[in-house]
Amino acid sequence: MPEARIITTNRAGIIWSGITWCSLLLVIPAGIAGMMMQTLLPANLGYPQIDATGVPRWLSLTVLATEIAVFAVPAIVCTLCNRKATRMGHPVNGAVAAGWGVFGLVAVIGVLLWFFG
Repeated sequence: MPEARIITTNRAGIIWSGITWCSLLLVIPAGIAGMMMQTLLPANLGYPQIDATGVPRWLSLTVLATEIAVFAVPAIVCTLCNRKATRMGHPVNGAVAAGWGVFGLVAVIGVLLWFFG
């Protein structure tokens, strides 16, 4: 008779801490989605680039808002996974700080480029 495996709270906490670190990899598809938004949305509306003359203000604001929203997803997922890992005794605060740091960096650069670019 095979022995049944039991996942303890300690082992589940280790698994959730690993999932928290791996959730930072969502930054890669977020970056691809942000670049696609900057390129494809203006092109589909008939503008060569987002920084070309004559691009409406609402279009550049839409691109900025969606880019910031896309980069918020990895930070939120990382925070939720860390909450689960913390409940099981394995907090991963470094991953959460990295996720929100990347989000903050992208948001600051995007807003600065929108105002001064």
